[in-house]
Amino acid sequence: MTKRKQRYPQPVPTETEGQVVKIKHQIKPKNYSQELYLQSLEDTPVVIASGPAGSGKTYLVTSVAVQKLIDKEVGRIIITRPVVEAGENLGFLPGTIEEKLDPYLKPLVDAIEDHLGPTMTKKLFESGKIEVAPLAFMRGRTFNRCFVILDEAQNSTVEQMRMFVTRMGYESTFAINGDITQSDLKKPKEAGADWENGLQYIIRKLKGRDEKIAYVEFSNRDVVRSAMVQRMLVLLDSPDEKATRTERAERVNGNSRPALLGGQPIAVNA
Repeated sequence: MTKRKQRYPQPVPTETEGQVVKIKHQIKPKNYSQELYLQSLEDTPVVIASGPAGSGKTYLVTSVAVQKLIDKEVGRIIITRPVVEAGENLGFLPGTIEEKLDPYLKPLVDAIEDHLGPTMTKKLFESGKIEVAPLAFMRGRTFNRCFVILDEAQNSTVEQMRMFVTRMGYESTFAINGDITQSDLKKPKEAGADWENGLQYIIRKLKGRDEKIAYVEFSNRDVVRSAMVQRMLVLLDSPDEKATRTERAERVNGNSRPALLGGQPIAVNA
């Protein structure tokens, strides 16, 4: 009988450590931005990444975090994100704190499962090697020898971001991911024109000011999720050609003005 090949990495007994865990996929960058991001995560204690959905930020950061955990460069992976809903109110969620946060952290957990498989991922959560740490309850904590991932950072406030970065202890890596264009925070009524979310704030204050802090900016060209996502983002970010209310009214009334070329009406032959 042919031995069935196991789909996911499984614990392998050894004489010293008890288990050997291997990452499922060999991660290779697909563009320069991803290459720069991976290198920054390997070498820099604080890495800030901003860019559109589908550019690989979450998948890449979890791959590096898992590899560092396997290589014992860190003792734990900490994952967190602001609890802000994208335009909908889900209401009360029952269960423990971890269960309440599960819908928000699902993209990170899915990426880790893709690297290690669901069985090993579950074991690492149960053993505390991977921990969900609610952003709202981080005050007073210090993370030593941890790889800490803050996802969807554009939904954090300035106060939350300042609190988060000051949780950093010895021999840790802090990765801050987000997309400035997709913030779900509501601007306070009393806020002025210079109001900004936590991701905008941390980029403005830290970008290019310290060699131990890396900033990687992804663009629409770096989207690898789907070719259609990239095509749609280009169109969505293009200049808005929507007609003004006056122009629409003139078209409806049949009084559309002649087009202008160089400031002069274009002659139309009858």
